[in-house]
Amino acid sequence: ATLSFINHSELFLENYDIETLKVIVVDDSRLARKAISRVLRNLGIEHLTEFEDGSHAIKYLADNPVDLVVTDYNMPEVDGVALTKFIRQSEKHEHVPV
Repeated sequence: ATLSFINHSELFLENYDIETLKVIVVDDSRLARKAISRVLRNLGIEHLTEFEDGSHAIKYLADNPVDLVVTDYNMPEVDGVALTKFIRQSEKHEHVPV
């Protein structure tokens, strides 16, 4: 549904190679992760990593650069708010859209 709100004429993607983007999808629902990943793959994004909780994503982000994070808001251990705060406070990841 989110894709219907994107105005394709306003997207400036010439500085990005969609095939090299590194994306993580964080959601405690396996079904939601699979659906989101399918949409991203259909857009041409090939480098996807999935996590079921923000705590796993934080551990991954300690050693791995990413270009985009798609996260659920409500998760049991570390929710999307805490994950977003971690990313925003990290100099290494402050450029990452969440």
